[in-house]
Amino acid sequence: MKKKLLIMLIVVFYFSHSLCGYGQMRKVYTSIESKNVLYYKVEEIVNMAFGGSVTRYTVSDLSLISKVDLGPENIRIITPFYKDKSYLKKNYYIETQNANVGVGKSREPTQLVSISIESGKIEIPDNSPLDQRVLALVIGKIIKIEPVSDLKNEPLVETKTPPVSASPVNPKVLPEKKEPQKEKLDYILVNVVYVYERVLEKGYKSAYMFREVANYYYFKGQMEKAAKWYEELFTMSNEQLEPIYYYRFGDALKKTGKTERGNAMVGKFNQLVE
Repeated sequence: MKKKLLIMLIVVFYFSHSLCGYGQMRKVYTSIESKNVLYYKVEEIVNMAFGGSVTRYTVSDLSLISKVDLGPENIRIITPFYKDKSYLKKNYYIETQNANVGVGKSREPTQLVSISIESGKIEIPDNSPLDQRVLALVIGKIIKIEPVSDLKNEPLVETKTPPVSASPVNPKVLPEKKEPQKEKLDYILVNVVYVYERVLEKGYKSAYMFREVANYYYFKGQMEKAAKWYEELFTMSNEQLEPIYYYRFGDALKKTGKTERGNAMVGKFNQLVE
């Protein structure tokens, strides 16, 4: 009788905790390595859009990570720490809400993106589903770069503006007001570029960030900075670049006085697109 009662209690315990997700690892974590891992550091950032609150804890197993669903403004960073301390590669796994859940075969409530750092080189997947704001926040936390605190005082937003016309001002024409959404997007972009550029200036190398920073300055008309970062992008070995980058680099070079090399780059672009 006692044996049957004990078996029943074990069965009830198992099913009750299974329903709560106890001991179960999310399917999205299957890509996270577990071999030779001593423990995992977990950092959860809640309400990121409003400054955010951070919760940090460590777990010995991925199944022990919180099962609380992430909202649209929440992220979770999972960092494995290895038994072998000489292991130089550092991996970070960023978990966010899956906006495509229920679409096609996607049923997982969250999605995972991995970022790795080894010997100063940062690997970021080109097809990352993370938006730039989240990615910059994570990179900034990893490399310890503070985001822009005041958009008005940030030099990155300076652009070349045409001289003011001497013609009289029409009093009926009111100055154009900047749309709040556009201003918000500009602020986010400045934050992103600021973080990426500070990371690169520390000596880290990332084709992804070189492209983003160079493109930002190119379309802002700041050709010296654009040429600088396109140069870094082109010095990375084994990087297959789209033809358009030869044109942009060449154009930036020509507009900064390096006409001969700029023409060579534009010529290479023309060859690639023929």
